[in-house]
Amino acid sequence: MRPTEPCEWLSHSPEETEAVGAQIASWLAPDTLILLVGTLGAGKTTLIRGLAHALGITEPVRSPTFTLVHEYRIQQPEALRGLPLYHLDLYRMQSASELHTLGLDELLERGGIVVIEWAERLQMTGVPYEPSHLWQVTLTPLSDERRQIRFQSLDANTR
Repeated sequence: MRPTEPCEWLSHSPEETEAVGAQIASWLAPDTLILLVGTLGAGKTTLIRGLAHALGITEPVRSPTFTLVHEYRIQQPEALRGLPLYHLDLYRMQSASELHTLGLDELLERGGIVVIEWAERLQMTGVPYEPSHLWQVTLTPLSDERRQIRFQSLDANTR
């Protein structure tokens, strides 16, 4: 069951960051948007790798910095099987028009899971996104290996 209050983890390794991603995956429901916030090297892609593996995705999970969007097919759990997992990276986006070319509004309409690295750049879009579930995960590097990871639901009923 997904927590309604913010929660935090302290990760000491990439493996621990992946384990946090796997835990977050266990809370997923269709039509969820996850906003990832953190500096370069904070562990955003590592967290998504753990989330994807927990969803039964066996393909390599890499940051879509240059391709902008990667699409995977969720294999498990049964409630999510067959839905898309979209992994977006907005790091290279410089303008609202560039963001509009991604078709984010269309991806959100497909009922799957959308995870966005560099989500703070969404402010440029003006795209109204109203998924059933809206979460923010903030990754803060504390040293070369340690990360503070903070999960917060931004669902309308918890804001």
